Amino acid sequence: MGWTLRIGIRSSAVAAALAVALVGGTATARAEPAPIDSVRAGGTTCVGSNHATLGAVFDAVLQASKPILPQPFLDSYDEIRAEGHRRLSSTGISTLTVSNPAATQSADPNAGINKYGDPITRYLVTQLTNVKNGQESAVIRAENLTLGQAVETAYFLIYTTALVPANIIAGMIPSMVTLGPVSAGMLISLPIKLGAKGFALIYDAAQGQLERSCLVWADRDAIAAAGRPDPEVDLGFEAPAFVREIAAGLSVAGAGCPPVADLTLAQVLARTGDYLRATNPGPDSVRQVEDQQARLAWILEHAMVPVGLIPAHPDDFSTIETLLSTGLGLVPTVGGAATEALVGLVHDGFAGRDFAEVQPLGAVRVGDALTASYFAYALTTQVMEIGYTAATDALSAAWIAGSGGAGAAVNPFDWIPSPFPLINAPNTYGLLTYRHVLSSVCLTDGAAAQG
Repeated sequence: MGWTLRIGIRSSAVAAALAVALVGGTATARAEPAPIDSVRAGGTTCVGSNHATLGAVFDAVLQASKPILPQPFLDSYDEIRAEGHRRLSSTGISTLTVSNPAATQSADPNAGINKYGDPITRYLVTQLTNVKNGQESAVIRAENLTLGQAVETAYFLIYTTALVPANIIAGMIPSMVTLGPVSAGMLISLPIKLGAKGFALIYDAAQGQLERSCLVWADRDAIAAAGRPDPEVDLGFEAPAFVREIAAGLSVAGAGCPPVADLTLAQVLARTGDYLRATNPGPDSVRQVEDQQARLAWILEHAMVPVGLIPAHPDDFSTIETLLSTGLGLVPTVGGAATEALVGLVHDGFAGRDFAEVQPLGAVRVGDALTASYFAYALTTQVMEIGYTAATDALSAAWIAGSGGAGAAVNPFDWIPSPFPLINAPNTYGLLTYRHVLSSVCLTDGAAAQG
């Protein structure tokens, strides 16, 4: 193949770090970004991060550095440039470690991937698309890796290895020492939480700016190769059969392809029954499937649930509602899931939902069912946390009373980490991500047409 293959997360992280470093030089070279569709003589187009390859960014930074390079470097300019491209071309990055920006997966601003796509969701949808296209074992040369892919991959790694653990750890920090209404634990955890939130906001703003900016000039061939795997390299890896089967019937949701989250429970039951009969065609198996399907269908048809029972999901809150939910979440004891659900019900009320109306359970959408599960989980753990706090407060009072008041100086119960951020993690980062994925993909197989 004539070039060295380096594969894995380490390679993608290095490429991502290189890309982030190069952005500064590129932006400096253009204080006034031109429109992304600007075209100049020779047929080249000024492109943003989703079409700007690391090779093109390398050239742009090197060219912009010419005025400040010492003479020995200028004398070897062509050799330095050629060596840089050789190294970028000889570095291969597995598609399994690359995450694509949401804008490259769907141009529809209302698509789920653009509205709800957290870093984990964007990575999962990227990999499902790779499997569907038979590219799960492909390799992208660093020369053709786009700046958007590099930044998105770097953010995915930072999100999963730093931001998520930081949020969990911040929530587990005990109060330690209380000074009036403020505890030492709160003073320690607040900057961590705000820092994680601020990093996410900065990333969203920076990624959007990079996508819209004029970063480098590229011709038609370079734009076509941007972010594409090398067709001559295949690592021989195959995704498990059940993953390939799932990916084959999915596509990125958008206009004309409604997300899986919009399916009703009745439609899901019908699809599941068809699948089980197709994969277990024996007469006995078919009878069992039809019997169970009929029982469940009867329940879905006759069990009635209030339409307004499920609050709106926090993903669908307006900016004001999000701020209100965040503020109410700081209220002691009741702040959190309870106040979030209250804001969700108010959202439904203003949307014109009739809380007295009922509907069959089978008419409930998958997304609403997952929202109900989300709130049920969150409210359950909130009640558990209230009981846990009451128990530790009682033990703390007994400890202080038994020590004649001296135990207040060193109260062991003030140093016990809260387990609830860890207990809530499967809901916050598991069930929520699952809902985001189902809101980002749609069904394209033949069975999707039924219902």
